[in-house]
Order: sequence, then structure tokens, then C-alpha cells
Amino acid sequence: MAETRGPNVNTQQRGGSQGQGTSEGLVGQATEAVRNVAESASNLAQDTYERGARYAREGWDSLPDVDRYGRAISRPVEQNPVLALLAAGAVGYLLAYLIHGGGFQSRRENVPDYARTREYSRHRR
Repeated sequence: MAETRGPNVNTQQRGGSQGQGTSEGLVGQATEAVRNVAESASNLAQDTYERGARYAREGWDSLPDVDRYGRAISRPVEQNPVLALLAAGAVGYLLAYLIHGGGFQSRRENVPDYARTREYSRHRR
């Protein structure tokens, strides 16, 4: 894979005296360089995909009870979809509350003095 990175050495040899230094020669070299970069990116993406698929297969094979757990979770969701949506919404709200703090007042106290408006200062007194 290291051979495909950077400009191809063969492009300089192929160009010879035929348009080397001209705009056509530069366009050819740029085209070849872009082609090499695209090919190496494609190879890297394919390798990453294959590695991820292999890891997923190995993880799936190492946990034989995954199907049973999946069915145990999906059955109640299929039987009570509204309750499942309410539970998911409550969990999302709780996470947002924990992440973003206790509300508007706590955020207002964290505003530095230079960012406060005159109206805010009047109400604080």
C-alpha cells in the first residue's frame, strides 16, 4: 500500500520530452496523482471494512446468547410500542438533563461578567 502513496515515479519517465513542463504534462501528472490517492483511499476503506466485518463476526460468534437476549428485549417492545417509546423518551430526557445541567439558572450563573447584559445586571440587584 505504501507504493501507491505520493506521485508515481513512472509518470516522469513516461512523459519524456513529450509535453513535460507544459500545461498538458502538468495536467497528466496531477491526474495520475489524484488517481493514485483515490486508489489508495479505496484500498484503505476496503481493508477497514473487511477488518470491521471480521471483528463483528468474531464478536457474534463469541457470544452465542446474543439471539436470546435480542428476542428478550424485542418481544416486550413489539407488544407495547407506546410504552417503549415513552421509556426511550424518558431515558433521553434524563441523559440530556444530566449532560446539560440542572436548568437555565445554573447556566446563567456561569456567564462571565463581560458577557452579561445590562438587563441581566438590573435584575440581579
